[in-house]
Amino acid sequence: MILQPIHHQLTPNNCAVILVDYQSQLALTIGSTDEETLIHNAINLAKIAKTFNIPTVLTTIGETSFGGPIFSKLQEIFPDQKPLGRTTLSVFEDTKILTTLEKIGRNKLLIAGLWTDFGVAASIRQARKLGYEIFMVTDACGDVSLRTHNIAIQHLLQEGAVPVTWLQVLLALHRDWAPPDTYEVLLNIVKDHASAYGLEIRYAQTGLGEGQTEWVTIKPKERWWRKCSMVPIRSLKRFQKRP
Repeated sequence: MILQPIHHQLTPNNCAVILVDYQSQLALTIGSTDEETLIHNAINLAKIAKTFNIPTVLTTIGETSFGGPIFSKLQEIFPDQKPLGRTTLSVFEDTKILTTLEKIGRNKLLIAGLWTDFGVAASIRQARKLGYEIFMVTDACGDVSLRTHNIAIQHLLQEGAVPVTWLQVLLALHRDWAPPDTYEVLLNIVKDHASAYGLEIRYAQTGLGEGQTEWVTIKPKERWWRKCSMVPIRSLKRFQKRP
């Protein structure tokens, strides 16, 4: 017997991405994480959407006043796309954006932006009322404080939003690493920004000659963090099992 899933698998062909208010002035107030990490996570999400040709909507609020322009690095990924400016708190209360989403015609939405408890939260609540299935990319969202950010996420979980990270989005969309068309692009994203795993990929590739593409299996004793560890050996003995 084949069980029918409650929700269909997230794929590049059944979702759209909304990047909410990634603007310079709003970023100055972020206190839930450091600005560099937030920008990297947002850029990674945008690169993933671009790589998989996922329809993406860029939005701004108060661009000529309190919000400021959209991140230049984000605009570079979508050079021919003009951000849709609005005056409403929720992007789903703006006629231009609603019309754009209706033309896209996809029910699954990946949403991230600034601030978590401002435009992002209001947009997700409105989207859920309209029947959209929402995936909230939490590590690409930011707010004035970590507490405000976390409380907003807890409220949105009760609204039915599914919390994900940008790396989880990548792995959900790219389930087969054999096709070469997207492999190199996505590997570069992971290599540059996926924390320890990205560093290990860089470490592994130093053992490959220029132009080589075969993978290297790194033995546990060769792992970079063991070589670079600053923890005294005697302090680790208490974690070892006694005979």
